[in-house]
Amino acid sequence: MSWMRTRYWTLPRGYVSEGDDGAKEAGGTRQEIAGGLRRLQRCRGALNHKPMLAKPSGFILSPASCLLPPTSFEHRVNRAMPATTELRLPQLADAVTSVKLSIWLKQEGDRVEAGEPIVEVETDKTNVELEAPASGIVHAIHVAAGTDGLEAGALLALIADEADGQTATPVVVTPKPVPDEALAVPREPAGPIQMPTSATGDGPAAVASPMARRMAAAAGLDLSTIRGTGRGGRIGKSDIDRALAVRRGAMPAAAASPTVPTPVADEPDGPEAPGSADGAYREHTLTAMRRVTAARLQQAKQAVPHFYLRIDCGVDAALAALARMKEKEHGGDVAPTLTDVVVCAAALALRKVPQANSTWADGAVRIYDAVNIAVAVNTPTGLITPIVRAADSKDLSAIARETRALVARAREGTLTPEEYSGGTFTISNLGMYGVESLYAIVNPPQSCILGVGAAVKRPIVADDAVTVGTRMACTLSADHRVIDGAVGAELLAALRSFIEQPGLMGL
Repeated sequence: MSWMRTRYWTLPRGYVSEGDDGAKEAGGTRQEIAGGLRRLQRCRGALNHKPMLAKPSGFILSPASCLLPPTSFEHRVNRAMPATTELRLPQLADAVTSVKLSIWLKQEGDRVEAGEPIVEVETDKTNVELEAPASGIVHAIHVAAGTDGLEAGALLALIADEADGQTATPVVVTPKPVPDEALAVPREPAGPIQMPTSATGDGPAAVASPMARRMAAAAGLDLSTIRGTGRGGRIGKSDIDRALAVRRGAMPAAAASPTVPTPVADEPDGPEAPGSADGAYREHTLTAMRRVTAARLQQAKQAVPHFYLRIDCGVDAALAALARMKEKEHGGDVAPTLTDVVVCAAALALRKVPQANSTWADGAVRIYDAVNIAVAVNTPTGLITPIVRAADSKDLSAIARETRALVARAREGTLTPEEYSGGTFTISNLGMYGVESLYAIVNPPQSCILGVGAAVKRPIVADDAVTVGTRMACTLSADHRVIDGAVGAELLAALRSFIEQPGLMGL
């Protein structure tokens, strides 16, 4: 390490000046940098010198002493900028155009291992934790938490090689003032740092992992009353489990994390304002998922010319086959449900009627080879449609296992973008709620969605005799630009054939 006195303009850290003494690292204030660059522009012609890009570390300006009135600095030079690896926002899925950066799991100066979660981003459907591309030290964070509208390829942070990040010595600079007030750039005052606030505005918002947020929403827990044990007070799954145990009385309250009491508003003094009782209401802020869903469904209903076809399917044979499968079920098996039967039947029907496995593509109809069935799932944060890919090539048991795993991850908020994008046909089943028929809104860019109702016993007339049978209404909502009534009717006929003859599906 050496001490040197030289004459040159300060440039941002990472830029170097090359003269008789060799390359020297420099750092400077915003005013000094701006003033130096403006002077450089004015004297460039006289010096017959152009800056040239040498390497990622910066520009070479030679000789630095040629620049207009120089400044003298005493500085200590240890090393060049550390070697770094860029963390950029990947393309999460074709349907994801922009995301929001929710929270940094590591801060500048923290050590991180390759493959370790470093930042959490939020799409319109789920939260995704991005992993560090290399081991080292978080050298610089380029995007603040809470930033929205990020596109694929955006630079999020730099990770320095561990040896470089730990041993780099800051440059010590003692500048002499430049007597040129005209070149001074007014420094903008830094605004106050805004802490994220809770929905009520009473205090800082709780920082929690995606799973913790889903668990809290499902259980009706207020995150602001839970103390997180993670880094920076982050609430994790274990904190939610502890809070639930306290609420159930499974453990003494003293063993739980201390909670913050929820303030109770005082009773208003005096008579109640006229009309306040009749006009009282509560307003809930929509999650990002619900906002995007609302916007897309509104656009779909306005832009897509819907038409609807309904058919009733007999499900007695399918229910009997499911009962037999349940009796033979082993410990690790997943018992298929009627929803799984509909998914399997729809996939095989789409193989027979491929025109319905299609989308509208700016004046053309795009027919897909792969049959990817999207299954609508209700979650605490909104509706999401995980995908059973190549469903026409899978048997009922495989579909049941995959669907069950996808639904579980959807409700935990841990689906990856690849697991909920790329569907070619959607199924929405509200039969478990007692709804007998459903006229759903098409999910663009798909051309069809199947609404499934409850299986109910009804009188059936057959061969001039009345019997009792179990019927399930299936309603097809379709984009009339892509398919017409005949194609829709052919698809429903094929669907009913598979449902009413489960042997065709291997049952």
